[in-house]
Amino acid sequence: MEMPADMVSLFSEDMAAKYLATLDEQENPNVAVIVTLQPRAGRTDRLIFGEFLMWKSREYLQRDPRVAACVVSMKLKTAALVGDFQGFEKTGANMEQVNSSAFMRYNAYMGVRMAGVVDVKEVFPVRNIGYGGVARDLLGVTLGKLPLRDGRAAGAVEIPPIVLEKFKHPAAVKAIAVRATDGYPRIYPIMAMAPVGEGLLAFKVTPYNRELSTFETPCKAACAVLTMDAISYKVKGTLAHAGKHMGLMVVEEVYNASPPRAGDRIR
Repeated sequence: MEMPADMVSLFSEDMAAKYLATLDEQENPNVAVIVTLQPRAGRTDRLIFGEFLMWKSREYLQRDPRVAACVVSMKLKTAALVGDFQGFEKTGANMEQVNSSAFMRYNAYMGVRMAGVVDVKEVFPVRNIGYGGVARDLLGVTLGKLPLRDGRAAGAVEIPPIVLEKFKHPAAVKAIAVRATDGYPRIYPIMAMAPVGEGLLAFKVTPYNRELSTFETPCKAACAVLTMDAISYKVKGTLAHAGKHMGLMVVEEVYNASPPRAGDRIR
């Protein structure tokens, strides 16, 4: 399926926050920041990305091809799609395109070992998050009423302060992944998130991620955060509540998602 021009433009932005959702061996969602995710040159039905510091995601992709992708631009526009992973390539035009992208030209760690290919299956409307909406959402999530607001859910782990700081930051882009009834993962961006108890993160369900309210809870979920200084962490757990205006995630695992220790479990 072809992506519309405005979606192609968003995924082409070098400085946009980009995420890829996969499914683990139990078909639970995983989400990772994939900064090299981009449209294949000359095509609007395919995304490519570099295999770069993505150990678990690589394993999941090779086991299950169902994926979702999401982008949030610097101007707070967002787009999402689902697709099918077609495999990794070690040579060729896709490798050349990924290695010539801005991030890979100037990164201080290593080059891309392989280029991944995703064929687009379904696209969703491009939406505007808006700067004013972020401020209102942050106020709503801190004042909103939720179950377990000041408690601790079964299975929840303590989120280290350095990680919690990133998820709370209003300028950091969060993205939550869940598995839909069609078996494919979905990713939804979140700007407003706040701790409401030990191991509990509340977030605003708002027009740009309103589909979250349609998921039957509890269900497994994963959430990644990316800051303006390219620091990333990931949490996994259970989406315990997702109403019309508010959501609640029980955090059961915490991971570092930034180099040089990307993939290390913290909790």
